[in-house]
Amino acid sequence: MSERLVVTRLHTLERVLCLTRPGDGGAAGVPAVLTIPRGGHPREPRLVLLGDRDVPAAARLGPPAVVDSHVVASCRTTAAGGRAGADRRDLADVLVDRPARVPVGLADRLAGRLHRHPGAAVVVAARPGGHLAVTRDGAAVAMRGSPGTGEVWAPNCGSFLYCWSAAGLAVAELARALLLVGRYTARGTGPGSLETAGRVRVTAVATTGRRLAS
Repeated sequence: MSERLVVTRLHTLERVLCLTRPGDGGAAGVPAVLTIPRGGHPREPRLVLLGDRDVPAAARLGPPAVVDSHVVASCRTTAAGGRAGADRRDLADVLVDRPARVPVGLADRLAGRLHRHPGAAVVVAARPGGHLAVTRDGAAVAMRGSPGTGEVWAPNCGSFLYCWSAAGLAVAELARALLLVGRYTARGTGPGSLETAGRVRVTAVATTGRRLAS
């Protein structure tokens, strides 16, 4: 991955959303994450749609609470002379760092990435058993998906956190929520359905750093 544009939409669910198992037709629908609170704030379920284009079917969910677009770039992005690659990282909102074989010290390494690229709001890296992310407000979370979530979750977890933060919601609250990952489809009538691929568990991680300047 070099860089890509991601469009996110956060919906507050006011109608019943059906949960289904994936069908036999392969990947279909829009990557989505449903958050179900188990205490804390917000107290209402939220559905985040992630993609690179408009989703006409999402009109069934009603007007989104937040619509945002952002750039995701790899920390390993380079170009001739190295300077152009660095510029793309400086313009990115979400950075994807190299996978970590050993998780020790990873949170501080990611915080250092944000310090070097002040335009970024989230940096994420794969690690054994899942992913680790650090946000501009200093929060660090470990994320572990159940089998079957990787195709949807792995390329979009940083964008999900970016959308969540852009909506003014605290990343730390995700540790007290159930996250269902899958694809949103609008078959039949009603608000549509979420073909669930599995769950993601979010856990807060301590770091030695403080809130990073924006």
